[in-house]
Amino acid sequence: MTVGTSKFGAPQRVTASVQIKAQGGRLWFVVLEGGSDASSIDFKNALTDTGTILFGATAPFTSANASAQDTVVIDLTPVGGIDYDIGIFAVLTGTGAIAYVWSD
Repeated sequence: MTVGTSKFGAPQRVTASVQIKAQGGRLWFVVLEGGSDASSIDFKNALTDTGTILFGATAPFTSANASAQDTVVIDLTPVGGIDYDIGIFAVLTGTGAIAYVWSD
């Protein structure tokens, strides 16, 4: 998948749990590519793996391809994004899962 830039800048490629922003910000768009039947991502209002989960997504299981999951595209722009006042920390689960995250 080729990912370009947008009005929110280039996405951050996430392959493990990681801090997305070290201060408050807004989550705009997420692409989650499932690598297993347990792929998910949660976004916490925190600087580390603590705090409150404000948004999360799971790549749905595909019965036609039991060895992997589908790609999920989540556009939060119609609702104005999701505001994080402390920071944004992403918790990614699932073997081989990759997420692309746009925030500001």
